Amino acid sequence: MVPLLLSIALSTTAWAASPPPVSATAKAMATAYVDDFKDMVRSTPDANPDEVACIERIPATAVTDAMQEVIAQSLSEDEQAEMERFYASPEGLRLLAIYRRWGDKRNPASDAELEEVLPIIRSPVQTKLFDATSFQSLGSIQAMNAIAPLLERCSASR
Repeated sequence: MVPLLLSIALSTTAWAASPPPVSATAKAMATAYVDDFKDMVRSTPDANPDEVACIERIPATAVTDAMQEVIAQSLSEDEQAEMERFYASPEGLRLLAIYRRWGDKRNPASDAELEEVLPIIRSPVQTKLFDATSFQSLGSIQAMNAIAPLLERCSASR
C-alpha cells in the first residue's frame, strides 16, 4: 500500500508542477513569426477582410511553446543561454525591433540602424536561431500547427 501511495504522490507532484517559464528568446521569435505571418496575410491581394481582422487578433503567445521547443531542439544549452541574455536585455529587444523594421515600407530602419544590427544578425548563433524559427524551417511547421486551430476559427467566421 505504501509504494502505491508513494507513486501516486510522486506522480501528482510531477503532474502538478508548472512548466518552465517561456524564455525571452521564444517570446521574441514567436512575436516575429506571428507578425511576419500577419504581414503576409495583409499583403495578400484577395484576402477576405473578416479573415484578416480575425488573424490580426492572433497573439504571439499562440506559438511561444512551439518556439520554445524548436529552440531547445536547435540550439545547444550554451547557445540558448547566449540568446536568452541577448533577448532578455533592453539592448537585445531594441536591436530586434530595428531588425524587424528591415524592409518595412511604412517605418523603415535607417542605414545607420541597419549597420548597427548587422553584426548581431551575422553571428553564427543568431543565424542558427533564425534558420530554426523562420517560415522556411521545420520550426515553422510546429508553429503553424499551433496556429492552425485559430486559423480554422478565422476561416469559419466568414
